[in-house]
Amino acid sequence: MRKDYIDWLRNLAILYLIPYHSARIFDDRNDFYIKGEPNAVADVIVSSSYWFMPLLFLLSGVSSRYALRKRTGGEYARERFARLLVPFLFGCLLIVPPQAYYAMRFHLGYKDDYLDFLVKYFTDFSDWSEYAGGISPAHLWFILFLLVISLALLPLMTRLGHHDRLPRPLRGAGLVIVPSLALAALAMLPDLSGKNIFVYAAYVLLGFLIASDDAVLDRLERSRRTFLALALLGAAGIAVELTVLGPQSGPLTEAWRAAATWVTLLAMLGYGKRYFNVHSKFTAYFNPAAFPVYIVHQTILVAVAFYVVGVIDHGPIPYALIAIGTLGLSFGTYEVIRRTGPNRFMFGLKNTTPASKAVRAR
Repeated sequence: MRKDYIDWLRNLAILYLIPYHSARIFDDRNDFYIKGEPNAVADVIVSSSYWFMPLLFLLSGVSSRYALRKRTGGEYARERFARLLVPFLFGCLLIVPPQAYYAMRFHLGYKDDYLDFLVKYFTDFSDWSEYAGGISPAHLWFILFLLVISLALLPLMTRLGHHDRLPRPLRGAGLVIVPSLALAALAMLPDLSGKNIFVYAAYVLLGFLIASDDAVLDRLERSRRTFLALALLGAAGIAVELTVLGPQSGPLTEAWRAAATWVTLLAMLGYGKRYFNVHSKFTAYFNPAAFPVYIVHQTILVAVAFYVVGVIDHGPIPYALIAIGTLGLSFGTYEVIRRTGPNRFMFGLKNTTPASKAVRAR
């Protein structure tokens, strides 16, 4: 039986990337490809968004559990290469470079044309930063991490796939305590530009384990209000840290952040199962659209922001124009992508007959 609420949560998380990345343009704590006048609302959006990338990795683990019920390990690995590696390489070559081009124009006053820029982009590795024109996978780091994690965990997931109950240490209160402590410990390991692959691998594995036990999912639904209360308490602690104390580091901080993030994800699973476990026209359309929209959205957003911020760089109007413009153009791009086989392959879509043609064929 398909878990429709998993699709809902994944789709909503990917859509959330558009208002989140729009806020990155106007927040006062982070660099970005284009920057407008900072404002407090953008700061709140960015600082309170610590949950959405962990959610995407957690849901990837859930999906892996259901995928391995129907596929062998070899079939799963081949599918991961086709649906992750190909879009990653294609995206790094064609989708990501315009972000660096607009960043150089905005931050460094770059004047040469795009073809000249591409030559520099792929040959000059001197001292550019990511947000000032340097070569980078940009937002596609998620795809690369997911590919590496999926293949690295495949032997363990294949072994654990024979069990339909959560491991004993994760039952009862252990469902909150053990993952929180493990995530905090992993967060102390070296990361890559602030992105810790060990932590994200733990979220994938936790998602896989949770999906193995329907009784646990039922418990999350019943206890959703408790987890929500814990999530709000955790968010309040993080807010105090950022606004009163300033960003902190160390084991206690990592433990609080890990626990706050984890109970937030448990609350989302509980509420999702309670209210979003229904099939809809939205999920039918957006399930295949989610991955292409993820791949193209940030490049479109950076381009739109370059021209909007060049005219007005403060207040709610540019934020709204950037977010709405990115949303519309991302879905418009998906409509182009899904209509041809080569495009579908490059963006990780199954090479099936587009839905519109299928409907007409009936």
